[in-house]
Amino acid sequence: MGALRADSAEEWAHVISQSLVPLSLANMCASFRGSVEQTVLLPGVSVTDVRTEGHSSVLRTPRLTRAEPRDDYLFSLHLGGAGVGLQDEREAVLLPGAGALFDATRPYRLNFPADSREIVLQIPRRPLRDRVEGIDELSGRTLPAHHPAARVLAAFLRELAGVAQDLAPEQRAELGCTTIDLLATALRATVGGEPSAPRGRQALLQAMRSCVLENLTDPAFTPTVLARRQGISPRYAADLFAESGTSPAAYLRDQRLKAAHRALTDPRQSHRTIAGIAAQSGFTDRTTFTRAFVRRYGTTPSDLRAGGRPG
Repeated sequence: MGALRADSAEEWAHVISQSLVPLSLANMCASFRGSVEQTVLLPGVSVTDVRTEGHSSVLRTPRLTRAEPRDDYLFSLHLGGAGVGLQDEREAVLLPGAGALFDATRPYRLNFPADSREIVLQIPRRPLRDRVEGIDELSGRTLPAHHPAARVLAAFLRELAGVAQDLAPEQRAELGCTTIDLLATALRATVGGEPSAPRGRQALLQAMRSCVLENLTDPAFTPTVLARRQGISPRYAADLFAESGTSPAAYLRDQRLKAAHRALTDPRQSHRTIAGIAAQSGFTDRTTFTRAFVRRYGTTPSDLRAGGRPG
């Protein structure tokens, strides 16, 4: 899209809403100025360098979420000045190097008391939801600047925002996939602090989920094998998964389908055959894989790959 500049609050409302998601303004400085420079990496995935002069406040109001819905996450990496983000009664303090995730399907507010700069990464919700369990609890929380995973993400986004306009389309697409993976890694590692250690049934269920993720590529890995490795009966394993609304077989199948979906939408894996991706995801039969994929995503693997959508 290139650079756009606004010399008033009214112009800024138009620029920011067209570039990111529809927003309302409040408490704007009379001498406010702002600019955005945006690059689309993949369909629905963009990186935007946002700079403002003067205090400002932008809101994603309940009315806007209903009237102009957007099925996106926006991750804000703060580079200059200070700010505060609020969503779901959580407050993210934004200092240079820190970041926060916001869900455009729900109201949120960003306050900047002085000049500021941030890099905003916009991503459809599904790719992140497939990668980060419990992501609904992560919006409006500070991703601290000191954490190693956050530092890697911040360095990558700074450099990407600076060179994205000069990259070839296929390079942007590859880096778009990398960006999603890096953000997911940082969110899993840092947002919300260290969770308390799970105990009892919760700990066992978490151990089984981890075991599934470690064995997705093994077609011989079944719910029975999963239960045996945890030293419990298949029935007890089924009872534990039922508490979270699923079953061992459904969870295993869903994780394999997610792995296949990520591979099919990754330009770096475009050389791989669909049959090869299915096999690497733990499916031994192409027909079974295709039927399950269509039920899960509403499209065939070949149509998804042809469309080039990120998910």
